[in-house]
Amino acid sequence: MFLSKITLNPRSFEARRDAAAPYELHRTLAHAFETVPGRDYRVEHGVLFRLEPLSYRDAQPTILVQSHTEPDWSRLPEHYTTSVKYTAADPDFVSGQTFQFRLVANPTRKEKREGRKQGRRVALADYLTQDDEADAPTAAQAWLSRKGQQHGFEILWAGSDDFWYEAAKGSTVESRQAIPLYGVRFDGMLRVTDPILFKAALQSGIGPAKAFGFGLLSLAPARF
Repeated sequence: MFLSKITLNPRSFEARRDAAAPYELHRTLAHAFETVPGRDYRVEHGVLFRLEPLSYRDAQPTILVQSHTEPDWSRLPEHYTTSVKYTAADPDFVSGQTFQFRLVANPTRKEKREGRKQGRRVALADYLTQDDEADAPTAAQAWLSRKGQQHGFEILWAGSDDFWYEAAKGSTVESRQAIPLYGVRFDGMLRVTDPILFKAALQSGIGPAKAFGFGLLSLAPARF
């Protein structure tokens, strides 16, 4: 597994475009990997990415990228970055380990559609898990807890901050389709309950819309 940290050059047109359009960023990152026509490079190479939010004024946007195969960042557009750092990692986990984490996810649920096998994904915004209880967790937080049960970890605590943005998917301005996407940034602490499931989740990401920069789980040593 390879972890990369890319700082975008604010003077680059391509970098400014990608910082405002995650799907365009997804397309640009493809240059760093060998691609096969008709196949999704992100799936083939296990690519997950996230554009880090700016923590202070005039900061340069940073992209975090995780992949199964080694990227060649020299293939990015000229002057696209101001710095690139990456390292190889193959972490192992044991039950009971605790980590600080960050996850920017696209919490959704599927609603059945009459006459169709596939349900429609609906954002889990503005829902409570229990009616008329002020301290009830949001549906997004409940979604994260369920994902933890599926993927070998439990949430010890987590804060969340949700947002919407209009994503565009297509090859030309005329053909692009605006897609409103719901995102939640979770920051908190988790405990590993099943090391095998947890490592698989770390490698494959959590939740849908990974081509739009969702699903990358980042870990740091727990601090008490």
